[in-house]
Amino acid sequence: MTKQSSTLDDAYFDRNQAVMALAKMALKLGYRVGLKKDPNEPEWPVLMIDLPTGQVGWHLPQSEIRGDWPDYDKEWDGHSLEEKRQRITEFITDQ
Repeated sequence: MTKQSSTLDDAYFDRNQAVMALAKMALKLGYRVGLKKDPNEPEWPVLMIDLPTGQVGWHLPQSEIRGDWPDYDKEWDGHSLEEKRQRITEFITDQ
């Protein structure tokens, strides 16, 4: 098998696919999940997940969104990137 080089676009595409897979699993587990429109970035909606450790979200390019997602009806809680990372770490490590 020939090894192919990966571009930054490939890395972001893979990240976006992983986020959607996480969101789909969270939805199946009964967590609140959905797309929220960003009025400042209409082509980049935010895929939101309410983890037990708090709200997290990722902007995704509209062109890469796959599947049907409910609307996210809660407001963004104002979390920073650092807070999002902490919430994910706490969820992963059950702390």
